[in-house]
Amino acid sequence: MTLSGTNISMIRGDTETLTVRCSVPFAEGDTVFLTVKESVDSTEAALQELVDSFGPEGEAVITISHEDTEWLELGSYVYDIQVTRADGTVKTLVPRSRFTLEEDVTRD
Repeated sequence: MTLSGTNISMIRGDTETLTVRCSVPFAEGDTVFLTVKESVDSTEAALQELVDSFGPEGEAVITISHEDTEWLELGSYVYDIQVTRADGTVKTLVPRSRFTLEEDVTRD
């Protein structure tokens, strides 16, 4: 996985993790979402991961598994990362950015 600013590029079918930290650590009852769509106007997500259990310092570890991307079309998508706090507050942590899925060579 390559990060350039907030843009992500990864190889289709790889397993990757992103660690998200916030100035106010995540806590029980919070949910962090990574949502990837073909475009901002798409009604369905191509990929969505949620985290509701956090590390010892309140960090969210988002795992994108092999199965999540192995059959997605190659190309450019958009994504964001958002948190819904236990009190219902919603905050976008990473605004709309590019998520590029690159070609893999080895297929299993």
